[in-house]
Amino acid sequence: MNAASAPDEPPERRALCSLQARRGLFVVAAVVAAALASACHRPPEGGIPAGTELGARAAQMEGQSAEPEPRAVGERAADAGMPEGEGEGKGKGKGKGKGKGKEVHGTLRTVGGQKVLHVWGTPYEMGYAHGALLRDAVIDVVDGYALDAIPKATFGVASATLAQTGVIDDRLRDEARGVLAGMEASGGALSRGLGRALTVDDLLLVNTMTDLVAIGCSSVSAWGSATVADPELKGELAVVRNLDWSADPALLGAQVIIAYEPSSADEQPVVSVAFAGYLGCLSCINGAGVTSLFNMGYGDGAASLTEAAAGFAPANLLLRSAMSARDVDGDGRSTAEDVIRRIDRSEHAGSYIVHLVEPARVAKAGGRPPARVIEVEAAGVAVRTASEGSRLGPEILAATNHLRERAAPQACSRYRRIEETVEARDRSLRLEPLWALGEAVRIDDAVVQTMLVIPAKRQLSVRLRAPGLSMSRSPAPVIHRWAELFGDRPGAEG
Repeated sequence: MNAASAPDEPPERRALCSLQARRGLFVVAAVVAAALASACHRPPEGGIPAGTELGARAAQMEGQSAEPEPRAVGERAADAGMPEGEGEGKGKGKGKGKGKGKEVHGTLRTVGGQKVLHVWGTPYEMGYAHGALLRDAVIDVVDGYALDAIPKATFGVASATLAQTGVIDDRLRDEARGVLAGMEASGGALSRGLGRALTVDDLLLVNTMTDLVAIGCSSVSAWGSATVADPELKGELAVVRNLDWSADPALLGAQVIIAYEPSSADEQPVVSVAFAGYLGCLSCINGAGVTSLFNMGYGDGAASLTEAAAGFAPANLLLRSAMSARDVDGDGRSTAEDVIRRIDRSEHAGSYIVHLVEPARVAKAGGRPPARVIEVEAAGVAVRTASEGSRLGPEILAATNHLRERAAPQACSRYRRIEETVEARDRSLRLEPLWALGEAVRIDDAVVQTMLVIPAKRQLSVRLRAPGLSMSRSPAPVIHRWAELFGDRPGAEG
């Protein structure tokens, strides 16, 4: 349930309820440099240390969000000029188009100006296609972004440390091996920044970036009486989400929507809005319509060095594994309960939040709410749901970065704005106001992606920030429908 908001923060801590760093870089950074041991504690009240990602800009961001641009979303997007998601150009990499004669189980195409990668087969085959088709972009992410966040001098040791402490699904390790093999077959995996070829451990380290750097993020879901007046939703759930991370051009230029179609019977298709080389889930939806949205958590329940060194599951890789599994809890169905079960059974090192939603009709049949916020720390996992007694009401749920179930809520200007907007609209959110609310609470200097997901339709409206541009000047959102994402090869998932 929601607790009341705490009194407002003092100015020095209000400089981003959104990007105030949580406890530390924990085990990986701490092991490689004793000087970083203090990073296992919460940063000073001034906010993110100057040397960390976004630290230099954090104090400038609060209150600078641009006015939201009214924009239609969902099926009515065409009326506002949004691309409808039709394919542009030809797919690349089908059959034996790349990889020195080895069959490439994937296609890369452009849809409405956004890159869409569709891969299928075994984990290794999906990874091979990923590496073969996005080789240059993977290297750009490492050289242009990751090495700014993790110094070259410690990168190799950090990746080796993660290999020892990271509890990572063997299938994802196989997929990472495939990525590197595909890169090697398509021109090599040489990182100029490292002065050597990338390794599997390097790639997995890049996939733990949200365990290592401070990011923001926000999300709002609505259903039932809150969306019943919308002619498209008619009471079904929709969720809007901002990924607030970095304006680094290398990261922005490597954005891609990945449609995974595994061949194993115990796995299901997953769509991930991510970056080249990023195998983990930041924003994902699976074949059952279950959607997981990752937010950094600013809690104090991170693991000690000793606890983390004993082993932990990197957050985004854990979510990818959970979202891909067809039935974790053994009830014969794929639901949000499977993701919660996988999270609850895992060891954690940091503090993070997952806004987890599923189709409202499916949840109602199971006697559970369709939206939950999972607060995850080494010290425990808590589940927060909408509440009649909260300002948002019983059928709207929001998450920023402060914990609100495991700890007393702290004041947050973005969360307060969500509450005020919902109250002003009498707890009613059609698709257009929901999208506008998402844009209103993004962190303008750090926003990377804004998207709206309708789980029951397995449909995403995605806006990607372009390198060198603000989000308000970036291309309009593009609607991606499930059948179109998987429909570019015979026998594809529909």
